Amino acid sequence: MSGAAALALAELYARHLDDALEFPSDGRRFSTRAGTHGTNRFGLHERDLPDTPPPGVRRIVVLGDSMTWGTASPAEAWPRAVETQLGAPWQTVNLSHYGYDAEQALATLQSFGWRNQPAAVVFGTYANDLVPTELITVGSPAMPAWVGASFLFPGAGRSSLGRRLEGAVRTRYYVEAEDPARFAAAVMAMRDAADAAGVPFFVVLLAPHVLAEPDPERCDAFAGSVGRCAAALELAARQLQMVTQLGVPAFSVVPALQAGPERVWFPADSDDWEHPSPAGHTLIGAAVADWLAALLPVAASR
Repeated sequence: MSGAAALALAELYARHLDDALEFPSDGRRFSTRAGTHGTNRFGLHERDLPDTPPPGVRRIVVLGDSMTWGTASPAEAWPRAVETQLGAPWQTVNLSHYGYDAEQALATLQSFGWRNQPAAVVFGTYANDLVPTELITVGSPAMPAWVGASFLFPGAGRSSLGRRLEGAVRTRYYVEAEDPARFAAAVMAMRDAADAAGVPFFVVLLAPHVLAEPDPERCDAFAGSVGRCAAALELAARQLQMVTQLGVPAFSVVPALQAGPERVWFPADSDDWEHPSPAGHTLIGAAVADWLAALLPVAASR
């Protein structure tokens, strides 16, 4: 009994440390920290918006990871640039979160997306979405947790204490591996859910913003490895082909990056070769808005 009491107290303390908003999905659980990783009451990097859109407003729910999450301000993220570019009646709702993969985007759509009554859904995907986010990192602040099949014991992911124990093990032993089938299944599930809701579903293929550098050698120099830019282009093309084969309208930002000003992707005082600066987000938002403009009237008429 004393052992059970100690475990219960440890679990309560772990939950206190988590201070997380959690919800189940497919037998797993992922969480996000309100006020730590985001700006609104759900811990997401967006304004606090009412569930029901104001009269005349049509919403576009945007899902994704850190490439969509944005920079220090949610107003600088490319979904907000899409909203600005499209103008009334469109309003974007950015439900992305850094570290998330396609399965987590699906879970976000199920738990947060539909309550926003979207007229369209956009998934901003990046090449690392082909690798399921199974790793739980421990530390301060901890990354959002996503627990798959238990590495230690059944049900480990259903308690804060178990999640921390599993996170410690996975931090040491987990090896990332691509799983295109899981990625495709998550995209198809988002597509089918949107179809069932009567709204269109689109995919935006994001890419390392170092690809805005037109010179291959300089691109690799900024990326930190010879051949990295060519490999990124090849992976982006492969991912685009996968999504297109699923029958989902898809848009790659690579041509927009390559046509844009050099180094627009490069954040000030940073060696981040992947994530966009505010100027990069603006460039992406303008390109995505131009692409969506011809497709969204379908959503408005449904």
